[in-house]
This record gives sequence, C-alpha cells and structure tokens, in this order.
Amino acid sequence: MLKTFDAHGHLPSTDAHLPDHPRVVCGTCEADWEAVLAHAASDARVLPMLGLHPRQVEAASPEWADRLESLLRDHRTGVGECGLDFARKQTDRPAQEAAFRLQLRLAHRFHRPVAIHAVRCWGRLLRILQEEGVPTAVALVHAFSGSPETARQLQALGLYLSFSGRSLEAGRAQEALRAVVGPRLLLETDGAGDLDGVLTTAADLLGVPMEELVAQTWENARRCFKECLA
Repeated sequence: MLKTFDAHGHLPSTDAHLPDHPRVVCGTCEADWEAVLAHAASDARVLPMLGLHPRQVEAASPEWADRLESLLRDHRTGVGECGLDFARKQTDRPAQEAAFRLQLRLAHRFHRPVAIHAVRCWGRLLRILQEEGVPTAVALVHAFSGSPETARQLQALGLYLSFSGRSLEAGRAQEALRAVVGPRLLLETDGAGDLDGVLTTAADLLGVPMEELVAQTWENARRCFKECLA
C-alpha cells in the first residue's frame, strides 16, 4: 500500500470522514489552537501546527504572541499557518509583516517547521525571509500560486513548495509545479477535497508515474516535518 502524506489541512467538521494517512492540521487563530492540539492528541496521524493567519492579525488579542510562545514551549508543534496576504486593498500590511516576522523568530527559537500562507506578496515574502533567515527546521509555502521564477527563488532559500488541488487549477501554478525539484515538492488538500485527486493531477502534469510521485512526496514530508515527528 502506498504511503501518502497531506502537507497542509485544517480542523475537520464534526461529521467529516477522517482520512487514514498522516496529515498536517494547522491552526489559524487563537480560538482554534486548543482544538488543533486536542485533535492531534486524539489521532496519532495528525501533525499539529499553530499560528496566526495573516487575515486574522487585525482581530488578534494583544496577548496572542505570548500565548503562542507558551504553547510552542509546551507542545511539539510546527508554526503556522502564518505569512502575508495582500489580496485586499484595506490590508494592514505592516501589522501582517510584524506578525510574520515574530512567528519566524519563534520557529528559529524552538527549531520548528513553518507553514507559510502567501498571496500577492512575493517580493515582500522573499525580502523578509532573506532578512529573518529561513528557520533551520525548514519552511514551506502552502498552496503555492506564484511564478516558476518565484518557485526557483524560494527553493534557493531552502523552502519546500506545496500544491493543493485548487492551486493546480491555475496555469501559472502548473508551470511552477514543473519548476520544483523533486526533493522540494509537497502536496496537500488544504482541508478540501481528496489527496488522491491532488496526487493524480500532479502526476499527470509532471508526466511521472503515480507510485513515483507518492514515494517522493512521502519522503519529502517526512524530512520537512521531522522536528515534529520526533
């Protein structure tokens, strides 16, 4: 039986059928961090990550960073989902960047992998990663939607790139997929759809056998998330 790994997802609905493969479940705000930890405690296949999503930054409490630091100290989780999202004109970009930098520093301090959300922010993302440094426990950009050139730049910094079924609907992401070297590729559901469908789509776009892609992404995920799997 092929071993599959979902590199990015979220808390399932109460009546959802839970998949039987290992998967990352990300928290996005203070309100769901404890639920993510409880979900992981109830299912050994779940790898939890806790973070403040860029769209949640403006609503966060003044204590969010202290609380996140405390949870990271007490639990072996990754950091994320965090990052930058400049899709909305009214976005408080300085606040998002400050929150992202803080979470990168926490990942450095606790030696944890980071799951990055990035929308219409590629120049700033690259600059911040260059200034702060990529955490030694690695980082990934989930649901990657950038250009092939951006994909190459992020890989040069040591990042993994993860693609979801939805992100692979776009032609640019399909081109970027082909620009990812095998050891840096991850696949995900982003909490929606079926992982087998994502694998099938990616294998077709890359022109590789399904078994080869499954084996490659399994090993990549084990390497990417090793600090949380120990």
